[in-house]
Amino acid sequence: MQLTLLGSAAAEAWPAIFCCCEVCVEARRRGGRNLRRRTAYAVNHDTLVDFGPDSHWQCHEFAVDLTAVQRILFTHSHSDHLTPPELYWRHRGFSQVAGPLAIYGNQQVLDRIAGESGANWEALSLQPHLLHAGEAVASGDYEVLPVEANHAGAEEQALNYVLRQGGRGLLIGNDTGWWPEASWDLLRGAQLDAAVIECTYGLGYPDRRNGHLGAAAALEFRDRLVALGALQATAQVVVNHFTHNGAGLYEELVAWFEPRGAVVGYDGLSLLV
Repeated sequence: MQLTLLGSAAAEAWPAIFCCCEVCVEARRRGGRNLRRRTAYAVNHDTLVDFGPDSHWQCHEFAVDLTAVQRILFTHSHSDHLTPPELYWRHRGFSQVAGPLAIYGNQQVLDRIAGESGANWEALSLQPHLLHAGEAVASGDYEVLPVEANHAGAEEQALNYVLRQGGRGLLIGNDTGWWPEASWDLLRGAQLDAAVIECTYGLGYPDRRNGHLGAAAALEFRDRLVALGALQATAQVVVNHFTHNGAGLYEELVAWFEPRGAVVGYDGLSLLV
């Protein structure tokens, strides 16, 4: 599997929209990998994970052909991960679409799309698939396993995803927080080949665990996956999904994470799983 990070920031992007804080000013000055769009992922040429407010430009920037995408997996319904009005442009008169697009997500995701996309599923050539944590589904030649995250509280069951294809396994942990015990148990012995672990609060709040992770907690998350046999000891590990409130620009994050065996995510990072 080829994984591409289309974005690497939390909801407000980085530099945060309208923000004049020290780290946003410095990110603008340094540029490069310090300029972060909202987090989303492409897997191979046919799969997206989340489709937020920056998706159109992200796909142009990183050579993702949206006409070839067959499925979008949504982690949850928050606006930085799901922008339903963009799906409206699949409607006849705006686009000619080659075939149906499968949409996977929890009930809140499907309800938001139905309520805000401006037309029904059939008119947009969308195929909704309701997912539940712990219940794997087949989609083309992928096996997709939703894993319950600790992010949206009682409002919504946010999901992380394990994708398997061709004997390889990948965890995309977007907005994980520290998992409930059932999620750890679900992946016991999974022996995954790569993992993306969110690190929203970075170096500013390193021990943060509830709803989002800080830098130290992200590494503890990785280490527990390894201890449970969920992640191979040699697996590739990327930390991603950063907020400016967590401080630590790209260069500082690399200086901290690289000696500890993790790759710092940035927009456009691509790796073969």
